[in-house]
Amino acid sequence: MVTQCGIPPGENFTYVFETKDQFGTFWVHGHTRHQEADGFHTPLIIHSRKQPVIDYDEELTMTFEDWYTTEFYVRQEYIESLEDARTLVPNYPRALINGYDGNNTAPITFVPKRRYRLRIICMSVNNWFKFRIPGHKMTIIEADGVESMPLEVDGLSMGPGQRYSVIVTAHKSDEFNYLYNVTSYSPVLLRDAGFKPLVYTGLVKYRDGAPVKTIPAPSDEHLVWPEETAMQVADKQTRLPADRRIELNVNKFIDKHHVLLNALSSSLYKPVLVPTLYTALSMGDLAKNSSVYGPQTNAYVLKHLEVVEIVINNPIGDDHTFHFHGHNVQVIETGPYGNSSTDNRKPVAHQQSELWPMWRDTVQ
Repeated sequence: MVTQCGIPPGENFTYVFETKDQFGTFWVHGHTRHQEADGFHTPLIIHSRKQPVIDYDEELTMTFEDWYTTEFYVRQEYIESLEDARTLVPNYPRALINGYDGNNTAPITFVPKRRYRLRIICMSVNNWFKFRIPGHKMTIIEADGVESMPLEVDGLSMGPGQRYSVIVTAHKSDEFNYLYNVTSYSPVLLRDAGFKPLVYTGLVKYRDGAPVKTIPAPSDEHLVWPEETAMQVADKQTRLPADRRIELNVNKFIDKHHVLLNALSSSLYKPVLVPTLYTALSMGDLAKNSSVYGPQTNAYVLKHLEVVEIVINNPIGDDHTFHFHGHNVQVIETGPYGNSSTDNRKPVAHQQSELWPMWRDTVQ
């Protein structure tokens, strides 16, 4: 509980907020009892009154999510009932595309010569997704609700919580239909010999009955994917000078059931009884003391308008996205990092951002 107590069963709560100058591709999801893992999430699109980075004729929204056939609490109770979780019977997730199981998703319809904005949202809990439309180039114009300078790519590699808007121009002719590709990975489950990436295809329909044109798929390492340091923000804001630096390390823990847990500190975060926001608003000057929020929260207290440089070191070998709820951050540098656990790209050396670093709320 960070901002408020949960909404009791059978009750309701109305959220009223102003977007002002905020616009872009977002999503809403539950934060209690792993409701997000059981499907409590939906896209949230805020349209802008100003001219987009690239004009387009029509927009489509696509969502990706991992999906289990049993609710989270059932899986959790099963794991906790075991003396040793290493003996559990695996329950691998499937993938939903636009809310439908894999290949059952309805086609994407393109009209020749028209330009489309695809808003793509990864509403996943664990799995990562890659998306491509062979035979079509994609130009990124937005990431996580922030407009970017146009960046042409062959495909998207998305971690949980990430969003992109891409521009795709349809071919001049409706002679052929095409297939888009969606591949779902899990950085943890890939280490299990029983789990393989889930590969789906969907129809890009230009005309009913048109033959599908098959396009050979090169390996990932020969394709152009979005690197966060290569993206630049559209408003051309340069790097902010930092007032303070916070360094965080990803750590692994094994609980009594031999379940692997990750943490951003030397100890695991544990929920508080009183929402943090209530504590901040009711403790007066003591609200500036991190200890009032409880030692289990690993809290940092920041000054008003303070510019903080956050360094996250991830030595554990699993790909992981980091979410900055309610904040955008400039992506200043990444790496070096080795072979990715979620795709087949080559290791990447240390990279620094371009002149105008991209702002995001979810980083890889």
